Amino acid sequence: MGERVEVRPPTPADAAAYADAVTRSERRLADFAIPNPHNLPLVIENQSPTYRTFMVHALDPEGSHGLVGRINIANVVGGSFRSATIGYDSYDPYAGRGLFAEGLRLTVDLAFDDEPHGMGLHRIEANIQTANHRSAGLVRSLGFVHEGFSRDFLHLPGPDGRRDWRDHERFTVLSSDWPAVPYRAQGHRRIACVVSGASGYDAASRGTSVGAAVAAELGIPLFSSATVESPAALFELLRSSPIGGVVEVRASAPELRMGLARAGFDPTAVPHLDAAFDLPRSEVVRHALAVRAAYA
Repeated sequence: MGERVEVRPPTPADAAAYADAVTRSERRLADFAIPNPHNLPLVIENQSPTYRTFMVHALDPEGSHGLVGRINIANVVGGSFRSATIGYDSYDPYAGRGLFAEGLRLTVDLAFDDEPHGMGLHRIEANIQTANHRSAGLVRSLGFVHEGFSRDFLHLPGPDGRRDWRDHERFTVLSSDWPAVPYRAQGHRRIACVVSGASGYDAASRGTSVGAAVAAELGIPLFSSATVESPAALFELLRSSPIGGVVEVRASAPELRMGLARAGFDPTAVPHLDAAFDLPRSEVVRHALAVRAAYA
């Protein structure tokens, strides 16, 4: 129980409030979900160790149905994984007033608590449609971090009103993070590699450089002497990048060591690639995987 809400499993006694809550909220929820005011009996029937539902009730219903929201913890896997996904709906007239955020926080508390009182989880994942920025803002306010992107993840409605395969952003929080700092920094892992022996100007006549191809495969910036001639300036750009980058440069060994150290990297650990152009995709992927593995 919190200051303004309490969280408990659903019961048949919730059916009337649930139907009222979902009906009132149906137009808003339909942008990203498939609301059904009458599916609570099925929800209760499906409860299991791998699928848990929690109802968020207002301590002061303010003359309304009193149901602030519904939270599902699904796809629960134990053992060495101890992970689950979380999904939710908030209901009118309580949405947007902080009550549901309090209920979600209490539910995450329960999920991370040790068994038998809690679920003993280590990791919780929320998958949210890219357009649903309010939901993403909610989990970020609780300390979830953006971990990745899943294309065509679920077949759901979207803001265009059509059912289709929808891309989702993936947000996570760990038991070791909890309680988490609201809106905490993402903490991206910085990676880098150096492509030596080419100025970058050769790419116009010789095709796509290995530096450009590997940077695109890794999703990190390319800092090339094709656009910035000074090696010191290139390494300053690398230093300022929160995710690192690929540096395509002609420089002496002392310049490389000093530049990488100033950019925050161990010069002995940064992979070096030889200049090449128009490599087969298999070679590009092999190089990119080797760069990523160097920072494992």
